[in-house]
Amino acid sequence: MDEYCSTSVFCADGTAAPSVAGYVEPDRYEEKAVHRQLKLLLCTRCRSLAQGEILPAVAEGRMLRATEPASDGVGVTTPEQLRAELASIRDLKCLVVLLVDLTDVTGSFLPRVRDLVAGNPIVLIGTKVDLLPKGTIASEVEGWLSERLSPLLNVVSVHLVSAKTGEGMSTAVRSILIERKGRDLFVLGAANVGKSLFVGALLEEAFGQKAKRLPLSSPTPGTTLRMIGVDCFDGASMLFDTPGVHLAHRLSAQLLPEELKAILPRGRVKPYTPTAYAAGSTFFWGGLVRVDVLEAPPALRLSFVAAFNLRVTHCESTADADALYAAEAGRSLTPPLDVASATELGGLVLSREIELELTEMQQVADVCISGLGWVSVGALASLVDKGSPMRVRLAVWVPKGVTVSVRPPMPIGGLPNHVDWAPDETVISAADRWMD
Repeated sequence: MDEYCSTSVFCADGTAAPSVAGYVEPDRYEEKAVHRQLKLLLCTRCRSLAQGEILPAVAEGRMLRATEPASDGVGVTTPEQLRAELASIRDLKCLVVLLVDLTDVTGSFLPRVRDLVAGNPIVLIGTKVDLLPKGTIASEVEGWLSERLSPLLNVVSVHLVSAKTGEGMSTAVRSILIERKGRDLFVLGAANVGKSLFVGALLEEAFGQKAKRLPLSSPTPGTTLRMIGVDCFDGASMLFDTPGVHLAHRLSAQLLPEELKAILPRGRVKPYTPTAYAAGSTFFWGGLVRVDVLEAPPALRLSFVAAFNLRVTHCESTADADALYAAEAGRSLTPPLDVASATELGGLVLSREIELELTEMQQVADVCISGLGWVSVGALASLVDKGSPMRVRLAVWVPKGVTVSVRPPMPIGGLPNHVDWAPDETVISAADRWMD
């Protein structure tokens, strides 16, 4: 078995695609067998993933339009099969560490998560805190996250971490070890939220040394295909890295592997706030999102927030937006990366119309594009006319199947206004209680 993706390895006579999970070239298998090194054997896919390639093995949306199709479905996993891997958790007495991506909280939060974990206690972890904009106050984001998600679940503590830099890991791991109480520990989250990287950082922080063999982490959604147990605790309990739950409503399901590379994090988020606004105009976010400004005062400001650089194009007249997209999708409006992919994507469809009331010197809402980022809606104080209407109406277009939602604004830096958020003093983490 390949311990990195937890898939049984197999050899073939050349009929199987090298990108299929578990496939090993016969000569490589024989060489490892001769030297009694089969436990160190990685499948061809895992070796490629470790080198930065994106090789999907989950039958999801357009992700399986690959150059080398899998042979008769061998090595291909469905989102339903991945979720079925987690079905046993609800019947166990365990501690669950639930991960959400801070750059895509709405898109990475698992729907129906209570069906998976039942009443088991949850330590809620916001990952990739190192990608939040400069000026962000982590404690405010932590409180905002707790306020959003804790009422839905049996959350015992909330933490923001970066498994890459180590930020926040010490407090989070201490809380996890306190709450575990001899139980098995399951790390859950959506595909590509950073579970395997978090498991590695957790083990290093908890036991003071880097483990030699850990689940592989890569940009490919669905790197881990089976539940992986790590025997790291005293007694019979274990830590389990679980398969990422694939969510069909995320934009990643609609992109090809090479297009996923275009929306991988490039460093800290830098909200982009254009200066040109008028009712009856349109903004394109790459070739993936269209925002029509149907009604707005001059003070309106839209801030486009994502962990990568995706060009924002302003179309002065919404009446010209269809023609602009038809001419430029896959050209200047990217991703999609070419005209053929734009055609296969099927264009953008109207997902929803949103009506908001602006408030002076306030961000009023985030319009979230699942799997991409969000648009923070606010007013520029210097342009507010107190005697004029402050109503905003927006129409948001995305690829078919992608979810658009509205939430209270996330308190991050780099926006036209500070997001007012007051922490609830009753929300105290397990680590805080322990320190008291």
